[in-house]
Amino acid sequence: MELSTDLRSRQEVRDLVEKADKAYKILKKMSQSQIDAIVKAIAEAGEKHAFTLGKMAAEETGFGNPEDKAKKNVFASRHVYEAIKNMKTIGILRKDAEERIWDVGVPVGVIAGIVPSTNPTSTVCYKSLIALKSGNTIVFSPHPKAIACTLRAAEIV
Repeated sequence: MELSTDLRSRQEVRDLVEKADKAYKILKKMSQSQIDAIVKAIAEAGEKHAFTLGKMAAEETGFGNPEDKAKKNVFASRHVYEAIKNMKTIGILRKDAEERIWDVGVPVGVIAGIVPSTNPTSTVCYKSLIALKSGNTIVFSPHPKAIACTLRAAEIV
């Protein structure tokens, strides 16, 4: 029996969330330095493939041009990475002995990442960075007019 498109989509989401949850259970046991190494690798991959992804995004969506999309991908990879690379996001983040307050960074699980057609590849790059920097995993929902480039960006990161 063939499943309807709706039922196939629902099953695909269930499968992706299940895989992301397995990855989350591994990530939540990692140290800040292990998480930081993953985040750095994601940023490097996004920057390395910035033009290819930009070209795909412009061609598939009809928005913008490859050069500008590539610049957005570089920004979403390198510049976002530079902004977050030294942030402590896992474990005890701050202790205020006087106020008896501790800020503790704790991963929460699987994040749903909505991806627009206007910036599909750069969105995948920066949302991956910020999700994983905090020890969480992410499952992307691409815009119907940006499926191929969104998928390729997710594969790269």
